[in-house]
Amino acid sequence: MWRDIFITIAQLIVASPRAWKDVEKEKRTQHEFLYRFLHPIFGIIAFTSFVGGLWFVREGNVENALKGAIISVVGVYGGYFIAAYLLNEIAPRFGLSKDLSRFQQFTGYASVVLYALFIVTPFLSELFILWLLVLYTIYVVNVGFIYFMKVPKAKVTDFTAVASAIIILSPVLICTLFSYLIK
Repeated sequence: MWRDIFITIAQLIVASPRAWKDVEKEKRTQHEFLYRFLHPIFGIIAFTSFVGGLWFVREGNVENALKGAIISVVGVYGGYFIAAYLLNEIAPRFGLSKDLSRFQQFTGYASVVLYALFIVTPFLSELFILWLLVLYTIYVVNVGFIYFMKVPKAKVTDFTAVASAIIILSPVLICTLFSYLIK
């Protein structure tokens, strides 16, 4: 299972068109997607946030490590659900039908760059510039709309811009809000 998760993440980041075609062919059920892909990633994010907050920051202690892990997990989980819901609600404006489970899968797979950053940055907290890599999500989203969501060609650019902003900003805003409230 772990091997499949890391292969899927690597393929979506490195070879997006082929990876999206493979994801489309697999036809994973919602249960398989959640329990064999998304929830394990969130578990990895929680673990790396805790370890990074405990040993790789200046004021590393258990309290700050737990706060960091909670903020990260709530941010990615909440961001995932909010982004999937919003994309599902705006879908008719772009010629797509509403299908929440499909948009949840799309959002989960399209967010792999963001999830990879949440996994790596607790160990490299001084390198804030790594967050510029989140812009690669725009490419992953664009290719996903073409091969997975099958958005009409005329609407791909508009939907890519809107969806990328939603997918990137929703976890970041939730993390910022919770960081402000908890710390």
